[in-house]
Amino acid sequence: MFTSPNSWDIQLFHVIHSATPPPPDMLVVARLLADGPLVLTAVLLGLMVAFPRLSMRASAGQAIIAAIIALAMDGLIGIVWDRPRPFIANIGQAWISHAATSSFPSNHLTLQWTIAGMLLLDRRTRPWGIVIALLGLPMAWARVYLGVHYPSDMMGALGIAGLITVSGWGVMHFIEHRRARLLNG
Repeated sequence: MFTSPNSWDIQLFHVIHSATPPPPDMLVVARLLADGPLVLTAVLLGLMVAFPRLSMRASAGQAIIAAIIALAMDGLIGIVWDRPRPFIANIGQAWISHAATSSFPSNHLTLQWTIAGMLLLDRRTRPWGIVIALLGLPMAWARVYLGVHYPSDMMGALGIAGLITVSGWGVMHFIEHRRARLLNG
């Protein structure tokens, strides 16, 4: 099923997207912002898992599981709602190479904000969750600026991440409640 973006989405895309080739230094910055935050997030999760003295292993593991579930949801949405990327729909130019997969929602940002959301649920990892969430903002801008996503793809990523985070919170509370009942007899 093909669905085209709304006019507001296209208008906002044109406000953010560089219609002319960006200056080389701007292109480097945008490319770093498009992928760099997710790389930093992966390194941080790896450190949380690798160093048990940080006592963040469980939260990092939950964030990784949630990210896998979110990515699967993105994949299903992409199958049902196959919206071409702006450079495929001739709405903008891609300033980075990218596969012609469905644009909605942004997998990069879904992962970034799902991980952030799950880390926000634990007071020990909450500061990292805030940092990771904030790093998603320039990532969202860069992916639209570079012509591989529409602004609504970023909003879709936020929606999926929010849904997964709320679901994760519910599952965590259910497990804690069941554990408390078992321990208290």
